[in-house]
Amino acid sequence: MKSAKYSLFAGWIIWSIAAIFYGLDYFQHTAPSVLIKPISQGMGVGVEEIAYIMSIYFPIYAISQIPAGMLLDKFGSKIMLSISCLVMSLGILFFIYDPTLNTMLIGRVLIAIGSAVAFIGTLKVAADVLPEKLFPIAVGLTNTIGVLGGIFGQVYLHNLVEVYGWQSALGFIGYFGIFWSIVIICFLKYSANPNANIDKVAKNYLSFYDSLKLLSNKRLWLLAVYAGLMVGIVVNAFSELYDVLFLEQVYKVSECVAANISVMMFIGIAVGGPTHGFIARFFGEKRVWMLICNIMTLLVFSTVILASSIISSEYLYVLFFLIGFSVSSMLLAFSVVEEIFPRQVKATALAIVNMVIGLCGAIFQYLISIISVYINGGSLTGLVSESVFDKSFVYLLLPLLCSTLIVSILVLEKKKTR
Repeated sequence: MKSAKYSLFAGWIIWSIAAIFYGLDYFQHTAPSVLIKPISQGMGVGVEEIAYIMSIYFPIYAISQIPAGMLLDKFGSKIMLSISCLVMSLGILFFIYDPTLNTMLIGRVLIAIGSAVAFIGTLKVAADVLPEKLFPIAVGLTNTIGVLGGIFGQVYLHNLVEVYGWQSALGFIGYFGIFWSIVIICFLKYSANPNANIDKVAKNYLSFYDSLKLLSNKRLWLLAVYAGLMVGIVVNAFSELYDVLFLEQVYKVSECVAANISVMMFIGIAVGGPTHGFIARFFGEKRVWMLICNIMTLLVFSTVILASSIISSEYLYVLFFLIGFSVSSMLLAFSVVEEIFPRQVKATALAIVNMVIGLCGAIFQYLISIISVYINGGSLTGLVSESVFDKSFVYLLLPLLCSTLIVSILVLEKKKTR
């Protein structure tokens, strides 16, 4: 049982301090889409050089997850979130005061390392200060803050760049991050007693070294791969990379209309995150609801990919919202982790799930690019065959089906446990 030291109101206030850092992290995570062109023009280098350096963020972020989780378990969220916010902010400022490709690379690495703690640190705070029954809702709200930070942050950042230039715009983000790292260290005041109410299972995980035992836990890896497949396929490979081109080519809509339809998926994710938490709370079983939403994701996504000849473009707004809403149910995987692992290794377990999600995103983005180039018979920068994207995304349906089988296994395991 958790300590009743904090009232519900105080718990949410403490969580919000950490969640704002995650919103800032998501803000800077999506910033390259706005900044890549003005930075390349300002530095007099090619866009592809900037894009290559920016892309270092994802692998560094992924491999930093397990160390970040272990450090969170050892030193706590207050210290680690404050230091991480500071490191991320210094990475931003380091580049703008000496804008070269080398300083951009170093800064990007610092940003990735600092960002590694943002999401799992916020979840750890929620696990420590909120009742367990509210944790799924906190996970969803955390994700919603991140998505909103990305959506509205890009608009705000674009305006800053237009008025003040890209260096001043980045400087604003960096200095606000330093300010928020001070806010975290001053106001994120809570003390979770790691030795309270420890059962026999938890005692096996008391030391920092024993956190490595999580690497052999089958249920944890099933949860991680399930979540990674859902996000990597639908969000990273499809929505963040090629969905606008897919809609233009397959559904014959304009770029503006395609972009508007694409946004509906992120709105669905923002709405779905906390909603799934409420539904799971009253539904009584997270894994069953995860399975239902996974099947819905597979059905709606398959419809968009395979039934373009019979679907009017007006219905795509609803379908993309439904895809975003249903795929955000994978956030419940973090709630299951919080439920089945003891406090002493909770952050490490959450980090492993988040790491697999990041790796799956990178893998499927790379994979779908290879498939698309192969089907096109060469580079996608020149003449693109009209059959490329409708054929390419069919290959994503098989691993998405695998995620359905994985969550089915989790449901059956839960029944056996009962």
